[in-house]
Amino acid sequence: MRRTFMLPMWKRLVVAGLTIGALAFSAVPVQATFPDDNGRIAFRRFLNEDRTTGAVFTMRPNGAHERQVTIPPEGYVDRNPDVSPDGKRIVFEREGVDCGPDCSYDEIFVVDVNGRHLTQLTHNVAGKVCGEAGGFCNGSPAWSPDGKLIAFRRASGPVVDDLIQNQGISVMNADGSAIHPVTQTGEPAQGEDTDPQWSPDGTQIVFQRFNVRAAVPQDGIALWIIDLPTGHEHRVTPYDLSGGDTPDWSPDGRRILFHSNVDGPPDVSANLYTIRPDGTGLHQLTFAQGGVLQYLGSSYSPDGTKIVVGRRPATGGVNADIYVMHADGTHIKQVTRTQLYDSYPDWGPAPDDD
Repeated sequence: MRRTFMLPMWKRLVVAGLTIGALAFSAVPVQATFPDDNGRIAFRRFLNEDRTTGAVFTMRPNGAHERQVTIPPEGYVDRNPDVSPDGKRIVFEREGVDCGPDCSYDEIFVVDVNGRHLTQLTHNVAGKVCGEAGGFCNGSPAWSPDGKLIAFRRASGPVVDDLIQNQGISVMNADGSAIHPVTQTGEPAQGEDTDPQWSPDGTQIVFQRFNVRAAVPQDGIALWIIDLPTGHEHRVTPYDLSGGDTPDWSPDGRRILFHSNVDGPPDVSANLYTIRPDGTGLHQLTFAQGGVLQYLGSSYSPDGTKIVVGRRPATGGVNADIYVMHADGTHIKQVTRTQLYDSYPDWGPAPDDD
């Protein structure tokens, strides 16, 4: 789950460039976003019980051949891994959680799946930090289907009355250049947008929006889609579900996977649903009740036949583990078993040399 420790409200709810017409949002045939044989699953694991340090791991779909990919500094958590379309790289967010009294840090990195060639893609303004005027917080990155662009959440400006001035979805080149906002382009923003994912044809992005300021309903949470060529936005999920937190498109582009009860009461279970991009055809996949089980962030397999999901609790206490199920929600199988906290799974394709 994305919100496992207390932060200021604006950060809990998350946590200069080209014109929109200049970005290359070219359509490709609708197919699996990252078409190939099912490859490794990337996920975040907290490395201590206090959840102040966490790293990106990968494993095979049956839980075998587990590897630690990133080695964050003490007090930092590497989260939100997203596997590239060729299965060879992972983009992720590095967040400072317990990195000192004056530390406020959220940046995006990319690394090879073998842990080599770690590269920082976003860089704060010199002398500025996340959460103050002129500073940025960057996270929740996602590759475009052609691997040339990365969408991500960017928060900017000072925090006033527990609200960041602006938090929207931005897009940049895969090397970190040409950052351009695509949602919440006015200030102060009326929504806090996060967790973007590209449609398989590369023309749309689905994301979670939390209503702030004058937006109604107050504190409403829902999934929205922006059409990149036109800039048109529409809401996908009903507000009464509080749906979001790592949505994912099915490989054929026909459905969006998400979980309910984002930031909701702990005695209400979060469950997995799918819905069509136009907001019709809502379908529930899991049926946990009473808050005992919580189905959290999830991802389709590249061939669309399965889903990987984080579920809490698993082996006991408040920990979480990774599970795999059929795409219709049946035949769920546990694939990690630790007393730590595994979540944020993303299922990548198999590279040629895997």
